[in-house]
Amino acid sequence: MKSFCIIGLGSFGRTLAEKLARAGHQVMVIDEDTQKVNLLSDLVTDAVIGDPTNENVLKDCGVRNYDCCINCFYENLNDSVLVTVILKELGVKEVIARAGNQRHKNVLEKLGADMVVFPEQDMGEKLADTLMRKNVLDYFELHNEYAMAEVKVPEKWIGKNLIQLDMRKKYSLSAISVCKADGTVILPPVPDALFEVGDVISVIGRIEDVDRIAEKN
Repeated sequence: MKSFCIIGLGSFGRTLAEKLARAGHQVMVIDEDTQKVNLLSDLVTDAVIGDPTNENVLKDCGVRNYDCCINCFYENLNDSVLVTVILKELGVKEVIARAGNQRHKNVLEKLGADMVVFPEQDMGEKLADTLMRKNVLDYFELHNEYAMAEVKVPEKWIGKNLIQLDMRKKYSLSAISVCKADGTVILPPVPDALFEVGDVISVIGRIEDVDRIAEKN
């Protein structure tokens, strides 16, 4: 279990806090908006009403004791920068900051943020990657050379299994899981289980190999 401090409870921060808390992690949230904080108070470990641009507020909350602090401010560049600087000066182990645009991202990186996320750009790129690939339901680029994708099982695979298909040798891909039409997820996949209509397979491999399987009918 890791500990996280979420600063700023817009839709991004709230969703992040809910997801981490429901996964069993220790989560503290900080925001000036009483209503936003109270909405999460029963779910998270600690819910603090206060101005996170005030160094004393962050210090008194003990943010440096958390494994990771996520600064979700992005609309006001000055506030975003100030919170990031304070977190770094307080010695927080890992500081993640949200950016609203590329210039904002560049500034946060120069300030020493350990990671800068740009959700709008990232989601746009991910959607484009998915739309460009036939039969792909979800796509995630892991590296410049590798990707993971959820792909509709090609018609030619129906009635066959992973042993017969010999995916690693013929397609240079590794199968991670199979999702059945009724939503059942089989992880790891059963090698001798026959594929059925409506199955979705998650694969990982080089981008060009993933693309090849994504184009199969």
